[in-house]
Amino acid sequence: MRLVVSQTARSGFRNLLDALETPLPAGVPRRIAVEPGQYRAPSYRYWNTLEIVAVRGPGSVVLDCADDYLLQVEGQVTLRGLVLRNWNDNGTVVNVTGGTLAAEDCEFVAASGKAISAWNGAELFVRRGTVRDGAIVLSDAAGVIENTLVTDARLCGVALHSGSRVTLRDVLVRNAGEHGFWVNTGSAPLLDQCVVEDAAAGGVVIQNRSAVTVRGGAVRRSGQGGLVVRENSTATAEGMVIEGAGGFGVLVTDSARLTARGLAVRDAGLAGVLVDGGGTAEFEACDVSGAAQQGVAVGEASGCVFTGGSLTGCDLGAGVTGDGASLTLAGTRVSGNTAAGAAADPGTRMTLRDCTITGNEGAGIMASPEARLEVAGATVSSDNGAPDDLEARVHVDSEGGPVGQAPPKASPAPGGTAASGAGEGPPDVDALLAELDAMIGLREVKQEIHKLVKFLRIAEQRRRAGLPEGPVIGRHVVFSGSPGTGKTTVARLYGRLLAALGAVPGDRFVEASRSDLVGKVLGETTQKTAAVFESARGGVLFVDEAYALARRFGTGSDFGQEAIDTLVKLMEDHRDEAAVVFAGYSAEMREFLSANPGLESRVSRTIEFEDYSPAELTEIVRRMAGGYGFRLADETGRVLLEHFRRARRDEHFGNGREARRIFEAALGQQALRLANAAEPPSADDLVLLLPEDLEGVVERGLGVRAGEARDGGQAEAVRARLDAMIGLEPVKQRVRDVLDLIETTLRRERAGLPAEPVSGHLVFAGPPGTGKTTVARLYGELLAALGFLARGQVVEVSRADLVGEYVGHTAARTRAAFERARGGVLFVDEAYALARPAGTGHDFGQEAIDTLVKLMEDHRDEVVVIVAGYTAEMAGFLAANPGLASRFSMTVDFPPYGREELVSILVKQADDAGFTVTDDALDAVRGHLAAHADAFDTGNGREVRKLFEAMRTAHARRIARTERAGERVPTAELGLLRREDVP
Repeated sequence: MRLVVSQTARSGFRNLLDALETPLPAGVPRRIAVEPGQYRAPSYRYWNTLEIVAVRGPGSVVLDCADDYLLQVEGQVTLRGLVLRNWNDNGTVVNVTGGTLAAEDCEFVAASGKAISAWNGAELFVRRGTVRDGAIVLSDAAGVIENTLVTDARLCGVALHSGSRVTLRDVLVRNAGEHGFWVNTGSAPLLDQCVVEDAAAGGVVIQNRSAVTVRGGAVRRSGQGGLVVRENSTATAEGMVIEGAGGFGVLVTDSARLTARGLAVRDAGLAGVLVDGGGTAEFEACDVSGAAQQGVAVGEASGCVFTGGSLTGCDLGAGVTGDGASLTLAGTRVSGNTAAGAAADPGTRMTLRDCTITGNEGAGIMASPEARLEVAGATVSSDNGAPDDLEARVHVDSEGGPVGQAPPKASPAPGGTAASGAGEGPPDVDALLAELDAMIGLREVKQEIHKLVKFLRIAEQRRRAGLPEGPVIGRHVVFSGSPGTGKTTVARLYGRLLAALGAVPGDRFVEASRSDLVGKVLGETTQKTAAVFESARGGVLFVDEAYALARRFGTGSDFGQEAIDTLVKLMEDHRDEAAVVFAGYSAEMREFLSANPGLESRVSRTIEFEDYSPAELTEIVRRMAGGYGFRLADETGRVLLEHFRRARRDEHFGNGREARRIFEAALGQQALRLANAAEPPSADDLVLLLPEDLEGVVERGLGVRAGEARDGGQAEAVRARLDAMIGLEPVKQRVRDVLDLIETTLRRERAGLPAEPVSGHLVFAGPPGTGKTTVARLYGELLAALGFLARGQVVEVSRADLVGEYVGHTAARTRAAFERARGGVLFVDEAYALARPAGTGHDFGQEAIDTLVKLMEDHRDEVVVIVAGYTAEMAGFLAANPGLASRFSMTVDFPPYGREELVSILVKQADDAGFTVTDDALDAVRGHLAAHADAFDTGNGREVRKLFEAMRTAHARRIARTERAGERVPTAELGLLRREDVP
């Protein structure tokens, strides 16, 4: 049935709410045609089939709201030609929760930074759309987004989480505050001809075991990375253009994998391509040019194959550095680079096959004596600015002739043939142990590995002496600990140690997770697990997040248990052919070991990887910088140390990954700083990382920001806004007292005088609509202006945002809300509701209170908490936990507004909207307040807002009626609210 909404037509509905709520026969789809105009839209949830269409085409209808959402879709909804705007700082324009939304030729505008959100199996279809000031966020959702512009998003333009599968075609993301496209937690989208321009951080960022296909498109002027693939993710990219990245054009790290064809990577601020952190990449017919550092760089324990294409106009064409790094260039043209064509550092392997290396300002090929260099096929290095530096032993195949101007210095092998390369034969055990000992931290890990090596050495000596070897133990181990503590790196080194000691036949290293081992039907898991184990025979099988295989952590049919049972049998049947390393969080791994009666007996020991200390994390960043030719200024090191000291150490803290994230982001910030400098940077400028390169990279919490008061004019401007609020004189004075105390304390600290810590936590008590939320926002801004808070944002929550559905869920939700408020204010509205059970028999609200009390103590200098509610009820709330009342410095009572204050509020709202209220209208307003005393005498400013909106609507109706009657309305009348406009 077609319903019409119009501001001018005599038939139909005057507002959208009436059209949405008018009864229809069962099963009849609701179709709403909206005439041109701007409408105040309700916050509305819809379960059935709905279509809303702008009759006069795109842009002719504007729907405005200022609520948590404009529309929540739980059915089948179609929108066409609409402009939808939500002015709530914490609201979303459209939520799609398990239903389907199809939007064509629509524009979405969000004040909060989140425009469209789809989750819980929802489907989202957007065609020819525009999204302004907000993001498209999908979590466990699917759909198609095409021919759409996403511009000026505060964070990411498009964010995909929790296994979302979506096709994005011809989507342009412009001026994103962080990433253009952020693909996370197992999502698998297709990006077809998508473009990112001027993203502050990454262009396309893929992480946490996601799988992405990129076809065509471009990333231009990203502040840090162009295409970033990390954390065991896989990506395929074809025909993509990446230019002007402030950091790396392409970054593959954290055991991720990339396959790329036909990429053009231009003018990267650091390396054109960096493969690091155990990542692997294959490039075919790709061109890298104009990189400020390496065209292609490969780091420790990583591998890259670059076939065809070219590396031109960079500082160094290709470089491989770090133990275990491997780079193959095949049929590649390397020319016009400043420092050298290709270079290999100690402990690395570089293969050059059928390459042309010419016209470089330095040497064509440079290789350390401790590197393994293989030159094969018709590789030619000539016409370079310096002779090739080939001190490494070089293998030249039967088709290869002399390389460049200098013959390779190959060491003769037994029998008179050329050696096959440095590092042949088993590695030296002591050298491997020295490599382990050189790693930062991990004291107990090193002790345990040394014990294992001693045992295996003695076992080998017994074997050589013809004595019984005893039971084969000590190979299978559990590595437990938080993410980023070096478990994968040590596992690789452990495999090399086992090979050097003869405990396993070779040095294979195979990494697997639940998805690699577990099938979808009975029996498939056994086959997959056996195949993975077979690939690791002769070396080490590393099972990451192994606890996900156990029954307790699986979902649906228990095929994970089938994988465990299969592994236990294979570990026994092939106990002398492979070692298995299980890795994961400490508590979960203890549960995992009980999943099979024979599992614990197969594992000789559990090695606990402790979190890195703040000093160790700082040193990790320092070493990373040194490995790439950078160094930290002394003050930069101090800022990092302070950041790591105050960083929240929960189960999600990244440890070494966090250190790497900070380093990579700091490089991007440095590149932006130098690019914007008035003078060309010196050689020292290019390698020095300053504290300002950490701005926006690390959480410079209160411990760092204290004493860094901002422009005093900003504080005075915010104070003036507080003073300009109508009424609330006792409130203003109480807030001024707190601010004066904080400001004086900060000044004492800056002067080196003793200063007792000041709590900024407050209780706001009073009826609703008395300005508590507004004052909280101003309070946060003032604390930030004084340097007491890092950012000053206000995160508003209620019981529904904090309280979960089962034991433990509430604590997690409360911590998440608290985390969002770090550096600002957490505003808990109607906080007294937490102190009462919600009728379920389990007081999860009490769990939220207890969690808040602990967080307020642990982070007392990073978050200010304001709890608000009715005066009497708040007294009961403060008694809910013995330590709660002591956390708040004072209670601020918000008195009800008097009637004249309510009149003044209405006049100000009218003035802000460009209206003047006549004297006779004000008299009518006073009469209306008296007639509806029950609604207004509690001081409810919200009711005044409703009254003003009703007056605006009546004014518009009066003007329209006059003009329809053929009488012209003077322009001045358009801004006057008269007596007849008052309800």
